[in-house]
Amino acid sequence: MEEKKVSSDAHQWMYDRFIKDDPECQAFLKEVKVQADVAGQIYSIRRKFGMTREQLAELAGLSPEAVEDLEESDYDGDWEVAIQGINRAFHDWFQNVILPAAQMKPDEYSVRAMNA
Repeated sequence: MEEKKVSSDAHQWMYDRFIKDDPECQAFLKEVKVQADVAGQIYSIRRKFGMTREQLAELAGLSPEAVEDLEESDYDGDWEVAIQGINRAFHDWFQNVILPAAQMKPDEYSVRAMNA
């Protein structure tokens, strides 16, 4: 069985024609790939932590729209500053929400009926 190509001939043609010999285009493509990877990481971690965009935005000092743009790799602001805020927010959420919840005993998160 023939091994499937990772990219199509059209993609290869486009890369060879417009990007291959242009260092500026290569740098731009690399930046776009990095941003897409970071966007996926933000989304994945936020979902694993059970956070809303609004909660992440508040802790990171960003707007919910900025978090959405970051997750969609469409952020126009300073990525470095935003990522610092996001990382700080994830750390705070882990320290203040996840760890305390993980250390609770079952009777601390169980609802009991009140005796009348």
